Amino acid sequence: MEMQKIVSITSQGQLTIPQSMLRSLGIKTPVKAIIRKKENILEVEPKKNFWSLSGSLKSEVKLSDADLRKAREAFSTKWSR
Repeated sequence: MEMQKIVSITSQGQLTIPQSMLRSLGIKTPVKAIIRKKENILEVEPKKNFWSLSGSLKSEVKLSDADLRKAREAFSTKWSR
């Protein structure tokens, strides 16, 4: 579904994206975006940050805090060699 709104671009090149569009994209906090120019069209694509991916990679592996601590320690000792 295409949404269309008229927005202003300030003299500093800033524009405000309407709340309804942000909500439709699931954006609730500040995010980075990729902007592209294709001929006379500007495209703005929200860029997912690392923390927003939480839970997106499901695994059967379950580790306790102690297991994670032990793995981190082992990694840091082996990595430095």
